[in-house]
Amino acid sequence: EQVAEARAELRRARAEHKAQGDGKSRSVLEKKRRLLEKLQEQLAQLSVQATDKEENKQVALGTSKLNYLDPRISIAWCKRFRVPVEKIYSKTQRERFAWALAMAGEDFEF
Repeated sequence: EQVAEARAELRRARAEHKAQGDGKSRSVLEKKRRLLEKLQEQLAQLSVQATDKEENKQVALGTSKLNYLDPRISIAWCKRFRVPVEKIYSKTQRERFAWALAMAGEDFEF
């Protein structure tokens, strides 16, 4: 809706610029053009976000991480690449996997 309004305003600004041809109408035309581009970019971003959200509904990443990945592997990876374990596991999960934190070093191999 806003994109359609911006297009209409851009058309009016173009017509006005053709009629007047002065610097003021040119700056108004440029502002309208930039506004339209900005709105189109926002629309594209929202579209991508909606697609990502829809596609990720099928995947439960937290559950998969808990049920299928050995925590020692994840912790070793974190230590090897200096990624804080807090970024991967929540406080509750870190407490649950304390044994893996103690066991897995940088050089852990499964």
